[in-house]
Amino acid sequence: MSQRAPVNDAPSRLTIGAVLLALALLFAAGVGTKEWWPFTGWRLYSNMKGPTSGSYFAYRVDPSGEHVVDYHDLPYSYGRAPYILEKFPKLDATERDSLCEALAYGERQEGRPVTSIRIYWEKRRVVPVDGERHTKLLERELHATCAKGSV
Repeated sequence: MSQRAPVNDAPSRLTIGAVLLALALLFAAGVGTKEWWPFTGWRLYSNMKGPTSGSYFAYRVDPSGEHVVDYHDLPYSYGRAPYILEKFPKLDATERDSLCEALAYGERQEGRPVTSIRIYWEKRRVVPVDGERHTKLLERELHATCAKGSV
């Protein structure tokens, strides 16, 4: 009878080292809430939300006053505008102007007059009522007036 040679099914030291390094980086990113791609700080839904919320809002200005830009009334392509607006302070001047011009263009295409677009940072108190989120304006700060043009 012939004997079989022993088979080594154990992973190599290199494989073990790579796995341990990946787990250590994953743990360090999570505990330190760092975003080191592809390792995440695990913050997607783990941050506690308080009773207040802050966001950037765009308002259309016309001769009758200010009106909040309702993205649902604009073409489908404007659906991501609120997410871009959240990055407003990090945008350079050209990107800010482009964003404002695009919002003004969308409003005008829907037949609404626009003399300018105003971007505000608003802090609101969030109150749940019968399963719905209701907000009350606490603070409002003007960040930009742009897209100035004819009605």
